[in-house]
Amino acid sequence: MIFGGDNFKYGGKSSFQSSFLILAIALAISPIAQARTWQIDEVPKELEPPKQQLKSVPKEVKPDTAAEEDDEPEISTTPQPNEQKTIGKQFAQLHLMDGSIIGGDFLAVNIDVKTDYGMLKIPISRILKFQPGLNTRPEYIESISSIFEKMGDTDEKIRIAAQKELLSLGVKNQMLLDQLAAQGNEDQKKLLAEIRKAFEEESDLNEEEMLPSDLPSALMDTIVTPDFSIVGEIQQKQFLLKSKFGDLKVDLSDIKFADRSVKTTGADVRKTVSVPAEAFFQRTPRSTKIRVNKGDRITIRGSGTVQWTNFNNTSSPEGLTNRSQWNGINSGKLTARIGTDNSRCVAIGTNGSFVAKSSGTLYLGIAMRDSYAGNSNGYKWTGEYQAKIVVSPGKQ
Repeated sequence: MIFGGDNFKYGGKSSFQSSFLILAIALAISPIAQARTWQIDEVPKELEPPKQQLKSVPKEVKPDTAAEEDDEPEISTTPQPNEQKTIGKQFAQLHLMDGSIIGGDFLAVNIDVKTDYGMLKIPISRILKFQPGLNTRPEYIESISSIFEKMGDTDEKIRIAAQKELLSLGVKNQMLLDQLAAQGNEDQKKLLAEIRKAFEEESDLNEEEMLPSDLPSALMDTIVTPDFSIVGEIQQKQFLLKSKFGDLKVDLSDIKFADRSVKTTGADVRKTVSVPAEAFFQRTPRSTKIRVNKGDRITIRGSGTVQWTNFNNTSSPEGLTNRSQWNGINSGKLTARIGTDNSRCVAIGTNGSFVAKSSGTLYLGIAMRDSYAGNSNGYKWTGEYQAKIVVSPGKQ
């Protein structure tokens, strides 16, 4: 079939022949096109390219600060196998009254204890820990009595300051305080009742205390072994300790408690985490990606500010005292939580420290009254807090 040359001319007979030829070509092509169309329509469904499913887009997307860091690996305070520490038969860590800690091997083999049932010799290798009672420090008992007297002062500021000082000294003083209460006035008894309530709430956080604070034995020396505990009077008033810094002499009255139950140690976990202004516990608290264990000591320092645009207020990590509370914590205050239970939040503020009651992921957030924290109330917050976190692993 030729489309050029003398036989393909426009006009005359040649034009008629050309038109007829074009029509014939069109008719010839038409069945092929129809056949191809039929083949496309008949492609089996299993060979069809999958259709992309479109998910519905929510009308309003709320920020999820915890989800933003899902790819970040979680840090655990559980010691690794290479951090395990094997202790010797005479080794102990001595926690002293001034806050220092020394470790070394006792040169003595036994500790002699006078009890109501006679004298006992306790091998140091069988002792888990021991704690001198308050009777070993008569000057300490005298200082507690002096602080107690201040709680009966006519000046309210002096009374409150004395109460705070006794609280800071810990639950081990409870039995002694109860003895002093018998001679106290109404102010002293009222403040002591508040101290007792605080001690009851925090008793399970005091890892140093080995016996209930309401037992008379809190005044006496206590030795804990794997089999039983012994209460009495330790006869050695001074111990010789061999440390890597040389031989040391340590008075019994200088020892807060001695611990031989340390089996593993782990390094402190340190991390800085930003807490956005709307990281409320009712919405999306900030995951620190730190998994703590029960007994870990958690210390957090907060800084920065958040702005409450609806109220024209600026808040520090301490929160505001005039914007109501959430779970007993001032709105706007930097707060911590382990796990998912909002009823167990701990107020932090600019500087807070607590011992983990349970194991789980550590979250930070901002306490906020429910009516303010709702998603549809129109309130707006900007800014963020910075939280510097130090987690000191407890004994595993």
